[in-house]
Amino acid sequence: MKVYRNLFKTFFILGALHQSIAIADNEIMAIVNGVEISKTKFEMLVTTQTSQGQPDTPEFRENLLDVMITREVLAQEALRRKLHEDPDVVQQLQATQEQLLLNALFTQIIQASEPDEKAKRAAYSKLKSDRGESKEYLTRHILVDDETTATNIIARIVAGESFESLASDFSIDTSTKNIGGKLDWAAPERFVKEFSDAMVSLTKGEMSQEPILSSFGFHIVELIDIREASFPTYDELADEIRKNLITQTRDELISTLRDSAKIETFE
Repeated sequence: MKVYRNLFKTFFILGALHQSIAIADNEIMAIVNGVEISKTKFEMLVTTQTSQGQPDTPEFRENLLDVMITREVLAQEALRRKLHEDPDVVQQLQATQEQLLLNALFTQIIQASEPDEKAKRAAYSKLKSDRGESKEYLTRHILVDDETTATNIIARIVAGESFESLASDFSIDTSTKNIGGKLDWAAPERFVKEFSDAMVSLTKGEMSQEPILSSFGFHIVELIDIREASFPTYDELADEIRKNLITQTRDELISTLRDSAKIETFE
């Protein structure tokens, strides 16, 4: 007997559909003990498999039909043994049916909730407005393990030594020490609070005069420049906005249905 594990896995997942597929065109692929295997069902399973990367070949179709026949033989044996009356099996079938219904419902909700361009543009404008004014900071820093070393480095910079060369010599931040301690443009929230608080208190071109302690160690920070933060374009956010609007509609529907339902809970 042929065994096709991957195909059987798909059929057991789809088993709950067995009784719900109608024969729409009277074409049958096989008859097993008087039970017809329809072309409609066969083609549905072909589509399921090929959508997962299975090549649609004559050999695949032959194997698929063979598995469907074997599965029907096994399903009939399960019914003969009255397994469909087993309480555990009944519960599993009910759970599977419920999940299929939920999947169908959510698909319908998504289709019905597709936002139009006007709604997406309005959501984008609100996002931009809610953010308000925001700034980005260009900084460089030297990170060391102890306060004494940090204090000495500050004194040496004040005396005229190069920030960049001292960063190369002393900084333990391996990602920036070889580029003069320079960090990328970033908003304050990108940094730990101690660092960002010190950074925003500086004026352009100013360096912290005391070591700044954070969970990483002691920092010497110099503010190079400040600019208005850029905001993503509509095109960059359009897909995310669409998903958020659909999710919002779905959640509102769920809340409405729960609010209107008579619900009793028991411990």
